[in-house]
Parts: sequence; structure tokens; C-alpha cells
Amino acid sequence: MIIRVTITAFLLLFIAENVHAQLISWRDLIEGDLPQPDERIYYGTGELAFGELWIPDKDPHTTVILIHGGCWLDIYPGTEIMNHMANALRDEGFAVWNIEYRRLGHQGGGYPGTFLDVAFGADALHAVARNHNINLDRVIAAGHSAGGHLATWLAARKNLPDYSTLRIDDSIDIHTSIQIHAVISLAGINDLERYANYGSSSCGEGTVARLVDIETRGEDAFLDTSPIHLLPLGVPFVEVTAAFDAPVPPFFGYHFTQAAKQAGDDAILVLQPKAGHFEMIAPWSEEWREVRNIFRTILE
Repeated sequence: MIIRVTITAFLLLFIAENVHAQLISWRDLIEGDLPQPDERIYYGTGELAFGELWIPDKDPHTTVILIHGGCWLDIYPGTEIMNHMANALRDEGFAVWNIEYRRLGHQGGGYPGTFLDVAFGADALHAVARNHNINLDRVIAAGHSAGGHLATWLAARKNLPDYSTLRIDDSIDIHTSIQIHAVISLAGINDLERYANYGSSSCGEGTVARLVDIETRGEDAFLDTSPIHLLPLGVPFVEVTAAFDAPVPPFFGYHFTQAAKQAGDDAILVLQPKAGHFEMIAPWSEEWREVRNIFRTILE
């Protein structure tokens, strides 16, 4: 019996190590000649207050607000890590608005800057649409990892507490919040408190606390920053998670999807059994074909 258990454990370890050795890394997504957007447009005055617009050859049937991840930290790549995905979506007939934003390490990054950048960047799509042939009747918010959190937060911000600094007054004539019709969260970190308490977080100890400004705001800091406290979303939601995802293990996606369902949302969890953290945003992977089909069908 002991021998059988030992052999089984060895085989599982062998399989895991071999899968890990073949997994895509973030460096694979930025090496070589990257496809390029059609235009970079600034939504604010800061050097990072811009979005990159990808326009298909035919009239776009749907617009994607795309948000990159990277642990909310400035040490990782920005919009460029999503260039392959944005290009693949453009080839599928989607218009893509790939947003940059300030992160921890940038002046003004963290709370509230990171969140306000994403909000104003998304809402700038109104002005972009007036100058380009962009369809705002079908808008999907999508993001990867920390970007998955921010994409989900975009759809949930209509439920922000009245006292929150992150609320933007739509009564101001010059501002209208963009309407989100669906969310695709790719390895999204949608329960910040749970992730902050996860002992082996790849984002580093204290990163979430810095992001939401726990030191100043206390535990209430999660109430306007963590999507799990802002449910229901009120729009279709899909969480894609991967079995071999070390930075964001699958139980995070499972937990949030269950919470969304309990809140009344149309929420679906998709598990990719052979993938790690980055396969789902790499258009040359098998996993991307599954993600592409989610984009095609989520608003049907």
C-alpha cells in the first residue's frame, strides 16, 4: 500500500513538473516583434493615462475594454503584454481598447489612482467612439490576473458605497460612465482580502494592502475595491481559471464565481486543466481557442 501511494505521488509530481516546464511565461508574450495597435489615445494628462485602440477591417460587432495584469506593480510590463491577445481579437472583428493605468511604484498608483485611471480610461471610450466607428451597444470588460480584478471592478462600480472616493458623478455633463454588458475575467483576483491572506501569493507580501491602502483606511478598504463586496454585477460573467496557475490558483475563481451566483448573477467558471497563468492570453495556445469562443458567445 505504501509503495502504491509513493508511486502515485511520484507520477503526479512528474506530471506536474513536466507541465510546468512547458508553461508559457509573461516573457513569451513580449519577446520578438509585437503586433501594434492602430492608435494610442490619451484619456488624461499623465504619461500613463492612455489607451491603445485596435480596429478591425470591418465594422466592429463588439468592443472589448482590455486590462492587463502584473500584480498592480510597475515592475511588470504594461499594455504590451496584451498585444497578441488584442491583435487576435481585432482579427475576430472586435474593436479593442487596451488601457494603461498607474500601478504601485508609479507616482499616484494604488488607491485611489489605479482605480480612477481604469474608470476614466474606460469612460474615455465615449469620446473615442465619437471619432471612430466603435460599437458601444455591446461592450465586454476583460482583463487578466490583476487586470481581471479591475475589469470585474469596472462592471461592479455602479454598486460603490456613496462615501467612496472612487465614485464618479455621472451628473457632471462632461462625464458618463461606460456601460458594461459582460465581463470575462481571466485568472482574475476578484476577492482581494482572500488573496491578501493567501500565504504564497506571487504578487508579494503586502501588495494588496498597499493597493487598497489598508494602513490608512483599515479593513473597510476592501469594501470599494474588491468585487466580491460589490456584487451583484448584473451582467453575464465568465471566470477562466487554470489548473496549474501558481500566481492565482483555481480556488480563487471558484470561490468568486460561487459568490456571484449566490448574489443572482449569471456566472460561469471555466477550468483549463493543462494550463498555467498565461496560456489563456496567448493566441498560439490551445487554451486561447476556448477563450476566443467565450468572447464570441458571451453576449448571445
